[in-house]
Amino acid sequence: MNPIVIFIIIFLLECVSFFGYSKVASILSLFYCTIFQSELFNSIADSKKKVIYLKKKLNDISCQDEFAKWVKVNRKLTAATAEYEEQSSKGNSIQTSATIMINLVLKILFAVVRIALYIFLRKQPLFYATNEWLGQFTYLLTSKGAIHIFIWMLICSNISKRILNAIKTYRVELNK
Repeated sequence: MNPIVIFIIIFLLECVSFFGYSKVASILSLFYCTIFQSELFNSIADSKKKVIYLKKKLNDISCQDEFAKWVKVNRKLTAATAEYEEQSSKGNSIQTSATIMINLVLKILFAVVRIALYIFLRKQPLFYATNEWLGQFTYLLTSKGAIHIFIWMLICSNISKRILNAIKTYRVELNK
């Protein structure tokens, strides 16, 4: 396998680790809910619009002058609010369970990817380093300058973390 491909894989794994599994899982669960639970979330949006409309209508009606009309709209508002809260709590529980499940799947998937790379590429060197790269340590650390998957993944992980920290530092400096 090409070392550049391994670097890209490790960089993606480190990006998710850097930003946090929970943030990535919440974003993915949002996509999941939008795609697979769209009817529920559309009905939640409709209920919210209905509640907002009824609140505006209730505010436009004078309680003292048109009491019967005000009571009728108030009852509709109470029913619509109860319906919205019920649907919203159901939507929140679906999104929370999806976030937890996706978080777990991400952690397992990334561990499996790392282990699979170690297992499948452990016996063959990825490439050979020359004496100029590592100097006198070339033959002490590896046999004949061979760089194996474990060392390469450590190097890629370190470089990825440094890149991500540099981006974070640069963003913080721009916001000042």
